[in-house]
Amino acid sequence: MLAEPMHEGRAGAYLRAAKVLTVAGAALTLIGGRRRPVAALAGAALLAGSACTRFGIFEAGIASAKDPRYTVEPQKARLAARREQQRQEAS
Repeated sequence: MLAEPMHEGRAGAYLRAAKVLTVAGAALTLIGGRRRPVAALAGAALLAGSACTRFGIFEAGIASAKDPRYTVEPQKARLAARREQQRQEAS
Protein backbone atom coordinates (compact mmCIF):
# COMPACT_ATOMS: atom_id res chain seq x y z
CA MET A 1 0.00 0.00 0.00
CA LEU A 2 2.80 2.44 0.83
CA ALA A 3 4.29 2.14 -2.67
CA GLU A 4 1.02 2.96 -4.47
CA PRO A 5 1.83 6.65 -5.06
CA MET A 6 5.04 5.63 -6.83
CA HIS A 7 3.10 3.70 -9.47
CA GLU A 8 0.18 6.05 -10.11
CA GLY A 9 -0.28 9.55 -11.50
CA ARG A 10 2.57 11.90 -12.30
CA ALA A 11 4.99 10.03 -10.06
CA GLY A 12 4.36 6.78 -11.91
CA ALA A 13 4.86 8.50 -15.26
CA TYR A 14 8.14 10.04 -14.11
CA LEU A 15 9.42 6.73 -12.78
CA ARG A 16 8.46 4.82 -15.93
CA ALA A 17 10.25 7.45 -18.03
CA ALA A 18 13.26 7.14 -15.73
CA LYS A 19 13.47 3.39 -16.37
CA VAL A 20 13.26 3.85 -20.14
CA LEU A 21 15.86 6.63 -20.19
CA THR A 22 18.25 4.74 -17.92
CA VAL A 23 18.06 1.58 -20.03
CA ALA A 24 18.46 3.61 -23.22
CA GLY A 25 21.48 5.42 -21.79
CA ALA A 26 23.08 2.17 -20.68
CA ALA A 27 22.43 0.56 -24.06
CA LEU A 28 23.90 3.54 -25.92
CA THR A 29 26.95 3.41 -23.68
CA LEU A 30 27.49 -0.26 -24.43
CA ILE A 31 26.84 0.07 -28.16
CA GLY A 32 28.84 3.14 -29.07
CA GLY A 33 30.24 4.67 -25.94
CA ARG A 34 33.62 5.47 -27.53
CA ARG A 35 32.17 7.68 -30.21
CA ARG A 36 31.71 11.21 -28.92
CA PRO A 37 28.17 11.94 -30.20
CA VAL A 38 26.83 8.61 -28.99
CA ALA A 39 28.55 9.02 -25.62
CA ALA A 40 27.03 12.50 -25.27
CA LEU A 41 23.58 11.15 -26.11
CA ALA A 42 24.02 8.30 -23.63
CA GLY A 43 25.10 10.75 -20.93
CA ALA A 44 22.11 12.97 -21.63
CA ALA A 45 19.75 10.00 -21.41
CA LEU A 46 21.29 8.88 -18.11
CA LEU A 47 21.10 12.42 -16.74
CA ALA A 48 17.45 12.73 -17.76
CA GLY A 49 16.72 9.33 -16.21
CA SER A 50 18.26 10.47 -12.96
CA ALA A 51 16.23 13.69 -12.99
CA CYS A 52 13.03 11.77 -13.71
CA THR A 53 13.75 9.46 -10.78
CA ARG A 54 14.20 12.45 -8.49
CA PHE A 55 11.02 14.15 -9.64
CA GLY A 56 9.07 10.89 -9.49
CA ILE A 57 10.03 10.25 -5.88
CA PHE A 58 9.28 13.89 -5.02
CA GLU A 59 5.82 13.67 -6.65
CA ALA A 60 5.11 10.38 -4.87
CA GLY A 61 5.96 12.02 -1.55
CA ILE A 62 3.57 14.87 -2.25
CA ALA A 63 0.81 12.46 -3.28
CA SER A 64 1.25 10.32 -0.18
CA ALA A 65 1.24 13.38 2.09
CA LYS A 66 -2.02 14.63 0.55
CA ASP A 67 -3.86 11.34 1.09
CA PRO A 68 -4.34 10.48 4.78
CA ARG A 69 -4.60 6.75 4.15
CA TYR A 70 -0.86 6.68 3.46
CA THR A 71 -0.01 8.40 6.72
CA VAL A 72 -2.80 7.67 9.19
CA GLU A 73 -3.44 3.98 8.47
CA PRO A 74 0.20 2.87 8.97
CA GLN A 75 0.30 4.86 12.20
CA LYS A 76 -2.88 3.19 13.42
CA ALA A 77 -1.47 -0.23 12.53
CA ARG A 78 1.77 0.44 14.42
CA LEU A 79 -0.16 1.70 17.44
CA ALA A 80 -2.41 -1.36 17.44
CA ALA A 81 0.62 -3.66 17.18
CA ARG A 82 2.33 -1.83 20.04
CA ARG A 83 -0.78 -2.08 22.24
CA GLU A 84 -1.11 -5.77 21.47
CA GLN A 85 2.53 -6.34 22.39
CA GLN A 86 2.06 -4.45 25.67
CA ARG A 87 -1.02 -6.58 26.47
CA GLN A 88 0.97 -9.76 25.84
CA GLU A 89 3.83 -8.57 28.04
CA ALA A 90 1.41 -7.64 30.84
CA SER A 91 -0.23 -11.09 30.78
